Amino acid sequence: MKWFDGPIPAAIQESRTKRVVFIVYITGVDEQSAKMNETWDNNQVSLTCKEANCVGLRLEAKSEACVQFSQIYPVILVPSTFFIGLTGVPLEVTGGYVEPPEFLKIVQKVLTMHQSQQSPIAPPPDGVPVGGATPIQDAPGVVTQGASSNPPQAHPQAQTKEETAIPLDAKVERAKELIAMKQQQKEAEKKEEEKKKEIERRHLGEDINKLRQWKEEKNLQELKDERRREKMEERKARERVREQIARDRAERNARYQKEKDEKEVKKSAEVEAKMEAQRAAEAVAARVKSETARIQFRLPDGSSVTHQFQSEEVLNTARDFIEQHMGNPAGHVTLQTTFPRRQFVEEDMSQTLLDLQLAPSAVIIVLPSRSSSNVSKPNDGGSGVLWLLVAPFIALWGFIYNFLFGTPPQPRGEYTEQPQQTADDNERRQSPTRSNRPKTAYKRRTPPSKQEGNIHRFTSGDDDDDDEQATWNGNSTQQM
Repeated sequence: MKWFDGPIPAAIQESRTKRVVFIVYITGVDEQSAKMNETWDNNQVSLTCKEANCVGLRLEAKSEACVQFSQIYPVILVPSTFFIGLTGVPLEVTGGYVEPPEFLKIVQKVLTMHQSQQSPIAPPPDGVPVGGATPIQDAPGVVTQGASSNPPQAHPQAQTKEETAIPLDAKVERAKELIAMKQQQKEAEKKEEEKKKEIERRHLGEDINKLRQWKEEKNLQELKDERRREKMEERKARERVREQIARDRAERNARYQKEKDEKEVKKSAEVEAKMEAQRAAEAVAARVKSETARIQFRLPDGSSVTHQFQSEEVLNTARDFIEQHMGNPAGHVTLQTTFPRRQFVEEDMSQTLLDLQLAPSAVIIVLPSRSSSNVSKPNDGGSGVLWLLVAPFIALWGFIYNFLFGTPPQPRGEYTEQPQQTADDNERRQSPTRSNRPKTAYKRRTPPSKQEGNIHRFTSGDDDDDDEQATWNGNSTQQM
């Protein structure tokens, strides 16, 4: 294919001058463009375009001329071919690669459409031959305008007869009428040509406006489609994010539940192990405690004695110990517990302390046996009365002895004896002697109130009643 070398305006002018189809081929550097170049180089396609005198212009896709061309004719695909008619409206537009046989059919179809659009040439008026006017001689050697250089040769005898038959003035008038008619025809053709050009210009403007409107609508539709795609992609992205969040949450919950179960299992195992260890320790402690029995004996005089025995020892051993401690040669004592209330008999003396549930600790109340009490009782009533008379003096003698010489020291051993506080001792502690008086003035200070029944009297001085009976001045000084 032979392409036009000039700019776009020159190619358009050339196509309109020749009244032929104007072809614009947009090519690129991709594989489709290379295949379309081969189609254009096909012999039949090139020969068909050459015979139709088509004006072809080849533009690169990224060139400035292509940008200018795309402002009027949108370029959608590369490569693409535009077949533009005389009115400026594209007769056919092809995009992408087209095989040579099919493309040849398209070219022939475009040429047929172009021939049908061309208007037929108006016939010349009567007396004016096509290709130029015949020479009209009104005088020898004068030729009218529009005469051809090779006038038709008339027969000499016929010409002589016509010249003799038509006068000269008529010939001149006839020539002038023909010239005026020719001028009128030219003016009419000129006006018609201008009218056609104006119509073509208007049609071209309408086509360009329609093309621009179509381009705007197409751009708007593309924007709408792009916006719709963006919204759809955004919606899909949000859905993916939600699904990912849900998966992450489920995984996190599963992991948390698994860790929680593991912790609970581990904690339960630790608690079980701790309980096992505690039970073992308690068993060991119970076993250790069960080996010894710590028994507190409460004596009849109110004192107590504590001693440790082996849990395998019998109760008789404990009774012998307390009898030796009390120095009771008269007979055995009676042993009993308060909780649970139980009194041990002779059959229980052969059982171990562990069997009697006296290990690891217990409290036993020691009571004198009935036999010993019977022995110690006087046989007659006179002795009982004598004992009642002598008992206060014996108690007084014990009080004086303890006051002068103190309480005798307890013997050292594995037991602790707690003597009973007698009423005499309490009275002695409560007596206003110098030994019981507080040693500090703060402790000797009178309490802030004195109770007399349900009435409390506030005091402000020492224990003497002199301050209450004294007279005081207004400046807080006592009158003498």
